[in-house]
Amino acid sequence: MRTMYFNTGCRPHTSPILHKGQVWRNGTKQIPFDVDAPESATLLFLCNDPELPEASDPGVIVREVSNTAMLSRYAYLRV
Repeated sequence: MRTMYFNTGCRPHTSPILHKGQVWRNGTKQIPFDVDAPESATLLFLCNDPELPEASDPGVIVREVSNTAMLSRYAYLRV
């Protein structure tokens, strides 16, 4: 299990308030989540459907996320 971050793209000067579960990281507001993925995996996107066409790509894995304020349940990751 590892912690990854969803980058909202919001910067402090445009959105200065952090809501529960959000952190400032690398100059942007980000939302952490835990996922069972290798260290080399990179986040493509998050959503609630684990069976999108991208799931059949051999270079993509789909994992359930946990310990997060995100509403999405699944992370699509490039490996």
